[in-house]
Amino acid sequence: MESPTPPADKSDIQKRRHSRAAATYPRKRATQACQTCRLKRTKCDNTRPSCASCVRLGAECSYQQMCLSTFDSASLFILKRIDDLEALIQIKVNDPPPVALSNVLLSTSPSSSSHGTWASGLEQQTQWKPSFINIGEVLKWPVFDNHEFETRFHLLSPSDGNNIQPDLQFSVDLDLHAADHLVRSFFDNVHIFNPTLEEEDINEYMATVRLNGIGWDAMSCLLLLIYANGSIATSFVRNGQGVSPSLFRQSKEFLQGEAYFLAAQKRMGMLLCRSGVIEAQCFFLAGVYLMTKLRSVEASRMFVQALACCEGFSILRTNDRHEDAWETKQRVYWTCLKSELELRLELNVYPKNFLDLKYPTFFPSPPEELKSRDEAAWYFYLAEIALRRLENRILSYLYQPHAVISKPNLESVILDFEEQADAWLRSLPEALAPDVENPHTDQYEPFRFILSGHFLDCQETMYWHFLVEAIHGRGDGTSDSLLHKGLKVCVNRIQQNRTGFYHRHHGTWLMLRSCARSALVLLAAERSVDLVCFLPIGWERAVVDVTEMLEFWKHESNDIMGLFNIVQTLLQARAN
Repeated sequence: MESPTPPADKSDIQKRRHSRAAATYPRKRATQACQTCRLKRTKCDNTRPSCASCVRLGAECSYQQMCLSTFDSASLFILKRIDDLEALIQIKVNDPPPVALSNVLLSTSPSSSSHGTWASGLEQQTQWKPSFINIGEVLKWPVFDNHEFETRFHLLSPSDGNNIQPDLQFSVDLDLHAADHLVRSFFDNVHIFNPTLEEEDINEYMATVRLNGIGWDAMSCLLLLIYANGSIATSFVRNGQGVSPSLFRQSKEFLQGEAYFLAAQKRMGMLLCRSGVIEAQCFFLAGVYLMTKLRSVEASRMFVQALACCEGFSILRTNDRHEDAWETKQRVYWTCLKSELELRLELNVYPKNFLDLKYPTFFPSPPEELKSRDEAAWYFYLAEIALRRLENRILSYLYQPHAVISKPNLESVILDFEEQADAWLRSLPEALAPDVENPHTDQYEPFRFILSGHFLDCQETMYWHFLVEAIHGRGDGTSDSLLHKGLKVCVNRIQQNRTGFYHRHHGTWLMLRSCARSALVLLAAERSVDLVCFLPIGWERAVVDVTEMLEFWKHESNDIMGLFNIVQTLLQARAN
């Protein structure tokens, strides 16, 4: 273990700069109580704008101006990026919407709420009919009517050949070497993208299990899920060939993972009536395992249950003796929320809750004494959350019920959101910035791959309305630039994801669906004669790439097989 950095004298600290190169310095604890808690000499949780103690007492919560030199450079970098992003977003979208007569007519312009702008909007109002961004809606488009794809689309369920039961005699007891290997695989390939656990806690659990054996408690259930995920997780390899679904299901690693998962399932029943951190972690990791197997509906249920376990966290907050316990709850909650929301938007199986896009005002806090190798993972984690919050704001404005939106206002909104997304992109550290090819940052390529995909999701949300309007023949030519951007996003998504087409991980199913959706949009645009001139260069190659990707995964689940057949049918129709 590295020895801590020796303390510097005061003059050196005052001159310290917060460059990216300094982001690998060891972290120090640096918190400051609010004025009220300082006077009362009580524990302060440092929440802004008001800590829990002041909220409970109804007292005004204020903080002294803090000397930033008490923070290490890694903390300063994270805090500065978060502050910049939050300031941009709050300025753009926090103006209250106006109310018009008896109807609640919500303006979607985040940067303007003046009466003049609203009056102009009423003069040019059009009925707002949002089209949700998922494959089911795309297959209903009139350009595909002659194929009746909607009625042919298969249910979201595993393929029949995927229902393989593991050998029930497979032992769930581990020797020390095997356990260490699976846990290391889990932390290197799963946990690094969703940091809900403390490695020290897991080591303690393992020591207990080695002494007493696998039990029927939550701790044993969590370890079994870690072993299951560690069994089937693999490292990201750029343009890797991947293991075909049939060979994967016959592999020792898969059968071992299924045995651990089955053993964990038998212990989950006892967790349903509890709402602690470890219970939420169990259900979340069960969802991750199912997502890695492309079983999205079952995974969605697990993420919903994990969020249900998190509902009591705010109640328990003031009883925590250690701030680290609350920080762990923050991380668990955010991670469960992100995963559940991503699936909800794609599956659209909960229509009443589709637009429930609420999120907390806080960002999760990094663990104390963050290790240097984990700092890039935390930059990634916080950047992912910031982008998720921005996309939620876009969805909230674009899909407000009963809203009347004028086209000029809508275009102004999109330009504002573009500016915010670009600001997020510029705020990324160099190691996580897209299109960076540096041998010294190859270890961060999985982070760049995921962030680039989320950024394209955000762009797709901004331009989706203009795509739908144009493909339905309702475009008037005034939004051609936004239409072209929307089609370019479709090609960019396929090209950007190409390097990970055959890698199995937590987000594989979502990648398959989003790339297939992009291919269908491009094929729909080609069928709309007026839009052919807007198709970007390379779109045909992109569609063929998607077909090859779907063919690789088609035996994994029925919906992927259905998408493969649909895209193949459309390509054959083009050839004829």
